[in-house]
This record gives sequence, C-alpha cells and structure tokens, in this order.
Amino acid sequence: MSDLSIPGVTDKYNTQKVIDALMAAKREPLTRMQTQLTVEQQKKTVWQDITRKVSGLRDTARTLYGFQNPFNDRVAASSDERTLTGTATRQAAEETKKIVVKKVATADRFLSRPLPRDFTVDPGQYTFKVGDKQVSLSWKGGSLRGFADALNAKGGDLLSASVVNDTKTTQVLLVEGKLTGSANRLSFQDKAADLAVAAGMLQRAQTGARQLVLDQKTPAQWTKPLAPDSLQVQGGILRVSPGAELKIPVSPSIALNKNMILELSVKVERLPEANEAEAKPPPGPSIPATGGIDFKGVHVESAPSQTPLPEWQPPKPPENITDLQSLFMEGDGKVIPLPPVPDSADYQKIQVPVGEMASTLEALDLRNRNTYRVLDVKDISIFDKTQRGDYVPTNALSESGDAVIEMDGIEVTRGTNAVDDVIPGVTLTLKAPSDTPVELTVRHDVEGIKKQVMGFVGSYNQIITDLDVLTRKDDAIIENATYLTDDERKKDRENLGLFFGDISLQQLKGSMQNTMMNPYPTSLGRDLSLLAQIGISTDTRAPGAATIDKTRLRGYLEIDEPKLTSQIEKHAEVVKQLFGNDTTGDLVVDNGAAFKLDALLTPYVAIGGIIPQRTATLDQQIAASNRDIANYKVKLDDYQAELKRKYGEMAGALDSLQKSSQSLQNFSKQNGQ
Repeated sequence: MSDLSIPGVTDKYNTQKVIDALMAAKREPLTRMQTQLTVEQQKKTVWQDITRKVSGLRDTARTLYGFQNPFNDRVAASSDERTLTGTATRQAAEETKKIVVKKVATADRFLSRPLPRDFTVDPGQYTFKVGDKQVSLSWKGGSLRGFADALNAKGGDLLSASVVNDTKTTQVLLVEGKLTGSANRLSFQDKAADLAVAAGMLQRAQTGARQLVLDQKTPAQWTKPLAPDSLQVQGGILRVSPGAELKIPVSPSIALNKNMILELSVKVERLPEANEAEAKPPPGPSIPATGGIDFKGVHVESAPSQTPLPEWQPPKPPENITDLQSLFMEGDGKVIPLPPVPDSADYQKIQVPVGEMASTLEALDLRNRNTYRVLDVKDISIFDKTQRGDYVPTNALSESGDAVIEMDGIEVTRGTNAVDDVIPGVTLTLKAPSDTPVELTVRHDVEGIKKQVMGFVGSYNQIITDLDVLTRKDDAIIENATYLTDDERKKDRENLGLFFGDISLQQLKGSMQNTMMNPYPTSLGRDLSLLAQIGISTDTRAPGAATIDKTRLRGYLEIDEPKLTSQIEKHAEVVKQLFGNDTTGDLVVDNGAAFKLDALLTPYVAIGGIIPQRTATLDQQIAASNRDIANYKVKLDDYQAELKRKYGEMAGALDSLQKSSQSLQNFSKQNGQ
C-alpha cells in the first residue's frame, strides 16, 4: 500500500514543481502586460491631476480679471470702531467721510419695582404693542417667572421679558422691546397695563399730548401784518410763500416737562430762479429844434439846445436770500429759534426737545425769508416722549429713540443702528455716541486683492513644480520644493520623470513662464507694465547672495509682499489692468497676464483639448491592456490544465509500468523457488 499513487493527488515524481516552473516562464508576458497596465493607469491618474490643477489655475486667473474680480471690492475702515463701523459693497465709491454719532437708536426697556417672590400674575388677556405691531397673550394665571417665559414664547422678534432675583426675598420684572427707534415705542394694553401699574413699571401721565389744528383761522400776525396771498391752508397743510411770516398760537399754553417733544412734518421746496431781464437806460426828454435865421440870402442854423442829464445807473438786482432758520417757538416770554430745516423733496419729520428749551409753549412762529423757497408744514403735535397711551414709565432703563448722526453738516435721523441709505453702497453700524467726528474711509480691499493674487501665484508655482517633476529625472526638484507635504513629496517621487521628454508639457511650462514675464499695456505705460514692478518675479538670486542660485532657475514666482501691498494701495486700478485690461474700449477684457494665461491654458483642458485627448488615448490603451490580460489569463489557465493532464497521464503510465515490472519480478521469484 505504500507504493499506491493517485495521479493528481500524490506527486512522487515532482510533476507539480515542473508544472510551476513552466507556468512561471509562461507568466512573464502577463507580468509585463500588468506592469504596462499599471503605468498606463498611473499616467491617466497624473493627467487627471494635471487637468484638475490647470483648471484650478485657469479659474483663479479668471477671478483676477472677470466680473467678480477682487479689484472692485471695497472695505470701510473706521477711525474709531467703538463708535461706528461700516461695510462696503462693490458699488461704494472711494472716499472719506467725517461722521458724528450724536445718538444711537434705542429700544424701550422698562423695569418694575422689587416684588415679593410669591408675586402672581392674574389670569386674563395681556396685550403689548411695539410700534404698530402687537403681541397678545392669554394667561391662565400663575407665577411671575412663568408669565415671563410665556411672554418670551409669544414675543418672537418684537418683545422679551425676564425675571431677576434682586435680593433674597424680592424679584424684578424687565420688559423690553427688540425694535429700536421712536416709531417702535412699547405700550401696554388690557391686563398688561394693570400689571405694569401694579408692578410699579408705569404710572398715569399727568399731561396729555396736544395736536395743533391747522385751518384758515390758525395763522395770526407775528411781527408784521399777515399777507393773505402768501399763506394758504388746505387739507391740514400750511403753505408759507417767500417773504411771508405768521404765528400759530398755542391756546391754552402748554406746561412743559423735560421729556416734552415738539413733532411736525416739514417740506422745503425750492422754486426755479427767474431770469432777470437786462436793465436798459430810460429814453431821454424830447427837445424841439432851435431853427435858424435868413439874412441877405444867407441861412444860419442855430446851435442845438443842450440839456445836461445825470449819468444813468442800472438798478441793483433783487437780493437772493437763503435762510433755513424758518421755525421758532415762544416760551417763557421769549422767542427761541428751533433747528434749521434743510431743503427736501418730501416731508421730513422733525422732533425738537422743547421741554429742554423752555418751561412753557405759547406759540409757534414761522418766517420764510427765502427768495426761492416754499415752506409746507403739517401734523404739529406736542407730547411726552416717555408717555405710552395714558401712562408714563416710572423706571425706564432706556427709552425708544432714533439714531442721530451728522455728516457733511447734515443731520440724519434713522430708527435703526444699521444705516444703509446715507452713503451709497455702505452700511453704517452705530455703536456709541461720540462728540468728535469719526473718519470712515472707503477704499479698495487691499488684503482681499493680495489674498487672491497670492493664491494665483501659488497655483502657478504648483503646476510649474509638477511639470518639472514629470518631465525631468532630477530628485533635487522635489527637495527644493519646500512647500510640499510629506504625502505630496512621496507621490512626486513616484511620478518623477514619468513623462520624460514630453514636448507638449515642456512647451506648456515655457509658455506659462513667458506669459508671466511679458509686459502688458496699462494706463501708466512703462512705469507699470510688468508683474515684477508690483513685486511678482522669478528671483534667481538667493536672499542676501550676489550670485545666481541654480536651484532657483526653475521658473517659480516669488512675491515681495510689502511691494505688492504698496502698489495695490497706490495703483489698484492699474494693477487690475496688469492682470486684465480692456484696451479697445468695447468693455471686454482682451489683454493682461491673467487673461493671457487663461487663453493659454484653455486649449489644454477644454473638451477635446490636449489633455482630454491624452486621457482618452490612455483609456483606450487601458481597455486594450485589460482585454489582453484577460485573454492571456484564459490561455494560462488552459495551458496549466493541459500540463496537469499530460503530466498526470505520464505519472499514471509510469505507475503502470512500475506495477508491471514489480509483477514480473514477483513472478520470477515464484518460479525460481
């Protein structure tokens, strides 16, 4: 049994070793095909990487000259950011404005008196108003803190409430509006008013608001008789023509406190100025002829009469008077000028703190001394600015008020601290009042421009490095590229010299270098026509060295950041032209370093371009290699099966011969015995 041999199972003749040796020799073409496939796949991956990086550089170049280029971006810098800041859009003009923040917009914040910890809020309908918007809460009754939580849930972006334990035994309720401006006063209605009074937040007002009625009987004489033709009252609007004046009596007079405000709407409309006819001297008197005398046939004409006249002087043209001091008030027995009223195409609402100017208000006076202006007045009222309906707050942490700023001598009032309609393209954010002007300078976004330019140069250098790695077999290229990460360095070593001698990539590198070194037309001519003149150049000298550093002759660009910053600050528009310029005046960019680089790179990455064609060719080669490998593997499998069959048959035949030989030997032994 020890000599039992089963072909394909036992291998006492070492046929498998022979088969493996034959198969190894047969697999060498497969190994070569697989190696070729790996190289083809590697090349395809590299071409795809080049496509991505070249497309990225092209996109970066387009951002430097396209519609959204950074040279149109603006920033607003404030000399005192604690007072105001600003943000500028691309539409903002470069300029410096001096702004005085007199007041910031505020919201109502009312605090209660200290309340016991067990203070409860009765059930009922609680209504609050912030300006013309309303918050209504149906409360079933409960603790003060629970009421505040329910009010916060309903208040949204209009109203909030909070409860603070001010002592160990008491608490206070704070109710505040979230909208700023005098138009967003916080008022209490229904049970909310009862709660505010009970909590010591409000008390009943001692004086009420007064609305002054304007009709035909309103105007009264001031310092000179009324001119009926110069005054007109219609629909509650009083029109005062040039040269007219009047008094608006306040009867009975109003006792003022420090919170009283005079509010009125005023429009100052400019009239077209008349063209004065040229004055001519009047005609002189008619003087009859003096006649003559005849004597002995001779006629002698008398000399003409002489009438001496004074020299004619043209009359003086009428005086063109401009006087914006049109409003006055009478109080405490004196006439008090109110703030000047500027020209306006529409009605402007004016609020005057008359309570700080006098203790009584007895009349309003209007005088229009202007030659070519008409004054319209309507909606005159006097009120306590702290009053909310029939109530005034007893403990206001702040009261709703408008922001007031002064710019270019003009006072501007807004209900919010985000003012976006005073300087075109600029939004002001008011933070705190200031007695001194704050300078707000709108200029180019130098840092933003630098960031994009440096990103452009970085992408350019990355591609130059990649082209060097792929077309050369010098490991120093990788060592000198200090900005590479460890993974990038490892990958570049794998790709080193992969496209050695590739003419198209070498031409691409040379063309890119020429594009970045060529001069380009700008409005400053030769004074600014090269990237090197703004600090972007191929510096072949090592820092501090006088000789050329051969490792720096690879075409990489370096940036002199201080020089770049200086040129952008001084000549941003010209630097823009250096990257992309319209030289024909057709509003289409047709020159510049970024424009030319974009035009150079496009044929390489566009559909059907150089790199896509290379990739398509590799796809075909990879597909063919995969087919060849698959077919050859089938051949190898068939060849291996044939070898196993033949060597199996051989082993079987040898076994049979061995058995026959053994049988003969046994037979001989038996016969010999």
